[in-house]
This record gives sequence, C-alpha cells and structure tokens, in this order.
Amino acid sequence: MRSRSGFTLVELLVVISIIGLLVALLLPAVQSAREAARRSECTNHLRQLALAAHNYHDAIGSFPSCLYLPQAFSKNGKAWNNSGWLVLMLPQLEQQALHNAVNFSVMWGTTLVVTPAKPGWSPIYYGDQNSTVRATAVSTFFCPSDPSPRTSTLHGDELEGVLAAGSSYVGNVGSNCLEQAVSSWPCQNPALGDGTGGNGIFWRYGSKVSTSQIVDGLSNTFLVGEQIMAASQWNAWVHANQSLGSTALPLNYVPRPATTLWPWTYSFRSRHPSGANFAFCDGSVRFVKDSINFANFQSLSTRNGGEVLSMDAF
Repeated sequence: MRSRSGFTLVELLVVISIIGLLVALLLPAVQSAREAARRSECTNHLRQLALAAHNYHDAIGSFPSCLYLPQAFSKNGKAWNNSGWLVLMLPQLEQQALHNAVNFSVMWGTTLVVTPAKPGWSPIYYGDQNSTVRATAVSTFFCPSDPSPRTSTLHGDELEGVLAAGSSYVGNVGSNCLEQAVSSWPCQNPALGDGTGGNGIFWRYGSKVSTSQIVDGLSNTFLVGEQIMAASQWNAWVHANQSLGSTALPLNYVPRPATTLWPWTYSFRSRHPSGANFAFCDGSVRFVKDSINFANFQSLSTRNGGEVLSMDAF
C-alpha cells in the first residue's frame, strides 16, 4: 500500500504563523496607503474651497463674510439670516441651484433665541423654509478621514434639535475666541461681539476681509482648516456661527474632562495622524503638525499681527 503524504500539525501551525506575520506586516502599509489617499482627497477639497474663495474675492472685492444676525439687523440692504461663508460661496463651488434655493429672508431653524440683549431675534425670522438646503450634504465639505455622521440634530442657536448637514472644514476666525463664556475656558484673547470682528479672515458678524488687509502675507495666513464634526455640536455648514474655527485653542486640543460644549471645540482638529490640513490665503494647502508651537500656530491665523515665520516653524 502507498502511504499518503500530508501536513503535520506542526507544519500547519508554522504556515498559519507565517501568514499571520505577513498580515501583521502588510496591514499598517495598507492602512497608511488608504490614509494617504484620504488625505490627498481632503487636500483637494481644501484647494477647491480656496479657489472658490478667491473667485468670490475677484467678483465681490473681499472674501465672503458671515451674516450672524437676523434680518432686523440688516445693513446696506443685505438681509442677514445667519448664513455662513460657505452659503455665500455656493455659486463659486458650482452649487448655484442650491444657492438659489436659500430663502435669505428667514433664518435656518425654528428654535427661538430671544433674550433682552437680542430684541431683534423676532419669531417672524424663524422657520423651516431652508430645511432642504440646511440638510443637504455637499461632498466637497467632507474630509474622508472624518468618520462623523454627515447630518445630525446636535447644533446650537436656532438649529437646536433640527436636522442639519455639517462640514469638515471651517473658516479661520483668527486667534480670537468668541467671548469669555466660562471662567475655566482657556481663552486668552476674546473678540468683541459688536461686529468689529476677529483678527483672521472670517467673522460671524459680517466683517469683510480683502487680500490687501492680509499684511502678514497670503502664504503665511490660514484661510480654511479642518475640524472633526462629531467633536462639536457646532458644525452646520450653512450657519454663520458654526462654520468657523479659532486658534484660541491648540491644534487637536483635547479637553479634560471630555466635552462637546462649543467653547472647548470651536477650533481646528482632524483624524489625520499628528496634525491637520490647512488652506492658506495664497491658495496653497499644507499639513500643520499638532506639535507646532502654540504661539506660531496662532500667528498663522492672524492677518496683520506682524509675525515673521519661516517654513520650518510648522
């Protein structure tokens, strides 16, 4: 009789071990390649936003403003309905139809924000007329490395409790935070809430910044940066108060204890290892490490701080 040859148990275990070792060696390379592809797509989105911002600038004479006021506070005949800079820039992003669907005579949600300090926030300016635009997820506004849900009901202001789409990219406010909201907030440079604006490019009260005002240099000033939508309850792309970020907090700042309250999340962060992508005012997109010196990080967000930074500073 002929004897049949086969694998012994030891040989089988050796083969399985070798396969497991190869998988362990290849998996990081595969994950790295996937992240590189995601980061490249994220970079392309930021380039598109920067190009659209410059096209807007060419047409209007300044970068888009934000309109964080109801119509009762309209100025120069412009209806202010809490629209963010991305809303105003939709035509430059080949989203003219979406822009045409915006009802600029009403705000974005239904939750009343009426206080003695804001008597103009009348119920007549609230409604769901913009609900379709509000919940529209625009692919250009999302970084593939950000796993956050594209839409949620976790928002502030008049959007509280209503569905709205977010954005992985926020405009640069500067080194200012919005206000000294809580005593433990690590804000060193609160900006005035009277419309004078922050020291960056975008501001929620409608200040308009042109390239001539960016005296620190277009290649040394942030235009747009990344955020993680799920890290904050302030991420609606349509909203003037939620489509912005500040360098009042360090890059990829992690509050302790963990919280989604906006004072600790109104900043820049990403899921990329060790940093985040930023579009600069010259249209370039560069990766900034989260180990960057905090003072240098803030300097890159100001348009006229007079700082001089070398490329190796970030």
